[in-house]
Amino acid sequence: MNSLTAYDKHLARIVMFAFLLPNRVQIFVLMGIFLFWVVRDIFFNKNRSFRPYGGVLLLGSVYLLYAFHVPFTDPANRSGVLFDLEQKASLFVVPFALLFLQPQTRKILSGELIYFVYACFISCLAGNLFYLLEYGWQISGPEAHIQYRLYFEKITSFHPTYMGINLCFASAILLISPKHRQQLKGWKLGAVLFPLFLFLMALMPKAPVIALFVMLLYYAWINRAQKYRLVPILAVLVLSVSVACISIPFSSQRIGEFSALINAKPTDNPNANSVQMRQVILSVDLDVLKEHWVAGLGPGYVDQALRAQYEVYSKLLHIPLVAYDTHNEYINQWLSFGLIGIGLLLVILGVQFANAFRRRDHLYAILLMIVAITFFTENVWSQQHGVVFYSFFTSLFFLTGMKLPPNPVEPEVIKTRTRPAKVLHEMG
Repeated sequence: MNSLTAYDKHLARIVMFAFLLPNRVQIFVLMGIFLFWVVRDIFFNKNRSFRPYGGVLLLGSVYLLYAFHVPFTDPANRSGVLFDLEQKASLFVVPFALLFLQPQTRKILSGELIYFVYACFISCLAGNLFYLLEYGWQISGPEAHIQYRLYFEKITSFHPTYMGINLCFASAILLISPKHRQQLKGWKLGAVLFPLFLFLMALMPKAPVIALFVMLLYYAWINRAQKYRLVPILAVLVLSVSVACISIPFSSQRIGEFSALINAKPTDNPNANSVQMRQVILSVDLDVLKEHWVAGLGPGYVDQALRAQYEVYSKLLHIPLVAYDTHNEYINQWLSFGLIGIGLLLVILGVQFANAFRRRDHLYAILLMIVAITFFTENVWSQQHGVVFYSFFTSLFFLTGMKLPPNPVEPEVIKTRTRPAKVLHEMG
């Protein structure tokens, strides 16, 4: 068994790097490593640990809703539900894969989170270097931020919002994890945090940037008795924001979209401003939701209803509009499954928040905050990089932090342990 566990730390580090790999490579790597671990920990480890099947079933229960709706969806729309089942499979598979690992294996995984930080840094550095090699320093055009974000996604295979989620969580690991705080003290911590903040400000994804500031407020609150920790972090944040706004046109252009709303007119083309387009998307979502807020539409009919509503808006605004998905995971689940869907999602998040706060697991709490905030602007479970990130890290923290009951001692062991005392008694 020792020979099988000798390389667990290296495998855990590969897992952390896998979250920044392209979709197909990511699935291939994660499936291979987890299949090895599950088979080993089930068949080659005689120590049977407590397994909270109920909690894990709750984490994956949304996936069962999609499976339940397959036979009730007409053939014309069934392919969409089947695609959802394939795309969201990690919601159900990952929690159970982690469940069947031994607690020690999960602890090794959670102990190598620093390699997730390294992976984020390397991926963002590569994306920005390739961009500079392709376009040089001529990056001051009126649509430079669009060009930059598209090219970054092409090079890294990551949409800026999902890279923003990764950068937020990587920053939280450095700030909150005691193990890594000990490794990076003083200027070393600032030297690593500064580029992470800067990469995030260059991409400027709305929800992750908001999540970053919420995370820093939470960090300030839990360290309110140790104010000396807050000053350098605040200085790094101010420096990175200042550099981004002054020197990086992508950041200032994205911020300018918010300020443009002050002078915006109802007749303006929302396609020219992502913030205005978000307002249209939300309006469309709410209009459809008003008609189907109790029972929902079923996952196979949501896109169809949204497309019809976008056609209505196109006629009202006299502007051709592209049909988007809900761009909101809460509304997406609500439209798909009605009150059951939104209720189940809130219960899943609520149970996890309660566990995180009860255990005083601040990193788990921050992870949930990042996810919960991003759910307001993205269908996180509709992108592989989003759903795999969510299902793995939330399940890992949920299971690793559980207070497990002691394993029962087998009768043979008790008999063996008590025999010498009995023999001595008889000899006496």
